Amino acid sequence: MEQAEQQPAQRSVAPFAVAAAALWVCGAALLLAAAPAEAQRAVLFGALAAGLGGGIALAALAVAMRRGTSGLVAGFGAGFLARVALVAAGLVASGAQGRAALLYAASFFALYAISQAVEIAFVWMSSRGRATSAKA
Repeated sequence: MEQAEQQPAQRSVAPFAVAAAALWVCGAALLLAAAPAEAQRAVLFGALAAGLGGGIALAALAVAMRRGTSGLVAGFGAGFLARVALVAAGLVASGAQGRAALLYAASFFALYAISQAVEIAFVWMSSRGRATSAKA
């Protein structure tokens, strides 16, 4: 019981998940609107792979952060490995070649950067809450 009272409550991941989803929708819409017609399928697959990878990564962080610094590293590692698998699987599934494959990669990594920023914000805000409660 005492240990549970000393451990600060973990910040909810829900607002960060909503922010990541909203940014993904906006980013994917912009990328699809800017893509040439012959590369729309590749861009869509890149966006879907990035969105799925971002969701897995944020969930992995939320679960793993309960274990402190080693959990944080494990959470980021799990998210990275999920994205490695998804970037390859999505490219193969899209059948993209040439310019379309480059646009697939561009859409994936553009949305990856956005979701990574949300993950970092989640970790940052979670750690600030723990530091504040530790001082009290």
